[in-house]
Amino acid sequence: MSEVKRFAAVLPRVNGHRVLLNVRAALLATVFGTLGCAHAQAQVELPTVQVDASRETGTGPVQGYVAKQSVTATKTDTPLLETPQTISVVTKDQIASQQAQNVVEALRYTPAVTTDHYGANSSFDAVWVRGFQAQQYLDGLKLPFDPGSQFATPRIEPYGLERLEVLKGPSSGLYGQTNPGGFMNMVSKRPTSTPQYEVEGTFGSFNRFQGAFDLSGPIDKNGEFLYRLVGLGRDSDTQIDFVQDNKLFIAPSFTWRPTGDTSFTVLTGYQNISNKGYQQYVPAQGSLWPNPNGRIPYSRYVGEPSIDGYRHEQWMIGYAFEHRFNGVFQVRQNARFFSAQNDVTAVRSEGLQADLRTLNRSINYVASDTRNIAIDNQLQADFRTGPLAHKVLVGFDYLNVQSHTDYRFAFISPLDVFNPVYGAGVIPLARTLTPFFLRDDIQKQVGVYLQDQIKWDRFTLSLTGRQDWASSESKTIATGVTTSRDDKAFTGRAGLTYLFDFGLAPFASYSTSFIPVGGTSFAGSTFKPTTGEGYEAGLKYQPTGMNLLLTAAYFDITQQNVLTADPANLFFSLQTGEARVKGFEFEVRGNVTRELEIVGGYAKLDPRVTKDTNNTGKYMVNTALETASLWGMYTWQQGTLAGFGIGGGVRYTGESYGNGANTVRTTPYTLYDAAIAYDFGYSSPQLKGWKAQLNATNLFDKYYVPSCLTGPAYCGLGASRTVLLKLKYAWK
Repeated sequence: MSEVKRFAAVLPRVNGHRVLLNVRAALLATVFGTLGCAHAQAQVELPTVQVDASRETGTGPVQGYVAKQSVTATKTDTPLLETPQTISVVTKDQIASQQAQNVVEALRYTPAVTTDHYGANSSFDAVWVRGFQAQQYLDGLKLPFDPGSQFATPRIEPYGLERLEVLKGPSSGLYGQTNPGGFMNMVSKRPTSTPQYEVEGTFGSFNRFQGAFDLSGPIDKNGEFLYRLVGLGRDSDTQIDFVQDNKLFIAPSFTWRPTGDTSFTVLTGYQNISNKGYQQYVPAQGSLWPNPNGRIPYSRYVGEPSIDGYRHEQWMIGYAFEHRFNGVFQVRQNARFFSAQNDVTAVRSEGLQADLRTLNRSINYVASDTRNIAIDNQLQADFRTGPLAHKVLVGFDYLNVQSHTDYRFAFISPLDVFNPVYGAGVIPLARTLTPFFLRDDIQKQVGVYLQDQIKWDRFTLSLTGRQDWASSESKTIATGVTTSRDDKAFTGRAGLTYLFDFGLAPFASYSTSFIPVGGTSFAGSTFKPTTGEGYEAGLKYQPTGMNLLLTAAYFDITQQNVLTADPANLFFSLQTGEARVKGFEFEVRGNVTRELEIVGGYAKLDPRVTKDTNNTGKYMVNTALETASLWGMYTWQQGTLAGFGIGGGVRYTGESYGNGANTVRTTPYTLYDAAIAYDFGYSSPQLKGWKAQLNATNLFDKYYVPSCLTGPAYCGLGASRTVLLKLKYAWK
């Protein structure tokens, strides 16, 4: 025993982390004797354990466009091939090569994901997964994101992210309140144990000037203290007259690693957006549909430039703690406080008059703020019982969200949308309007969960169960009336994966979801939570020796207790609805050759309303029935063209419907993107670290309408051609 202990004490370190340690049977009596397991030596065998940097950052090994593992699907360091659900991981390399300027753009090439729900110039980074709006998480903790009831929703800067992970299908078994289509977890950049620095400038369409920097490395020579500082500043107009896209973002982080088994990382961030103008909708006549007066151009602004504005400020502070006690037990705690405030004045479309050129308009004022505290505690145990290897996770999490909304609304003078003259009517001061609703909301959730990932030979069985207790309280300030509701739910997942030696992994799973519903009916009664269930079966394939991952899946998802319109009481809802989405999706990402890297996918959905007061059998709103995409980047590694890269992509979006009655239907469209890059280090050693990249999205400037909200008055125009040139210098 003493020889084993001495060997363990002098194990070498690789990049500051413990190398793979195979704990032999000679240690079993000591370990389990400490745990009080008198007969453990005869019954239990410890598995191989690895502690490395990937678990600290929550990212796992990544090469280019391909991630090999994810903590989102299981909250453990599980390889993607052994995860019994579809998960799409957008890496920082993909974000950079496509020059995505926001979270929505970063997901453009992700199958079964809808990103243009509010049009190109949206103030909400909202995405829909498999027909349902996706909740948003940052570093595994829920963000206060609900554009349906909260206007102060987070805006996460993609330059500050290591990756985005979209977990598809019901996932309340580990996370609590989520819709059944899936959710998105964004992983922040964290301090690195090796120095790395970069600065970059971006210039391009609509007078865009943007600078960014990413600095990281150890503070001391032993690597016990690490830091990272990420920042971005932008001054830009947009494709719409009078609308800006300015931003200031800064994210310092700090890591303390007193031992190889313990890490404590502080994550902070601040963001300020102050723009003239606001997101714009246009009527369907003249955009989606023909109009005898012509087509409404991309640049048309239907608001009032002298009064419209959008100001958004957010900040956060949190931490991620991890400690491994021994070869069996490790604990983690993640916590964060998040705050966001919005101040918006916006004049918007309310539909055309009979002459098909005079646009009715309203003025909208919103002052809102939201704050949330999220904590997730996890205890993980890795052990064996005979031929079975267990990875058991026990967790307890807490969420508290408080928000205030002051929304004021009034109709104002119309506008000739084809020959606008601004300031032509008496426009009231927005802050003096009578509130449309003035409300305080509090939501709380407590959840406990248990998961066991059981491996036997090539099989992995994942079993998850969770109990949630949720409460909500809403106070209408004008009347003083407070409504409250308490709910509880049990959700879970059962999934099975088989991993062949040559990299093929068939999988199947069943999972459930729930999410509380705010508001009341006309009679004043509160609503029950919506519930969901989903079945999924598919294949994952990672060819041996290749940096390539392919995923194909069939799924069938149903959501119950959906709100539907009350036919007898305008502006109120009934809870009689049900929706079902069946479909197939395919995704490929990685290297076809050393030089050629690709990402693409295909999705075919059948999203139907199966119960409703009026629209049973109709298609769900703003869910594309078919999408397909493919992006490729070819970079020469040698020869006269070494360092030169050329890329391109194509995105197809099929038809969708803009209202419940399916009388507003969008037209399918295909868009093309292109990129050219050059690494100057190939031409001269003195230029090592310098790189230039030129990207063009919607290369042929196609006019398209991706969505309409609740009818023909609120259609969002797509993104026009955008060309961006980025110059970057990186060093170590």
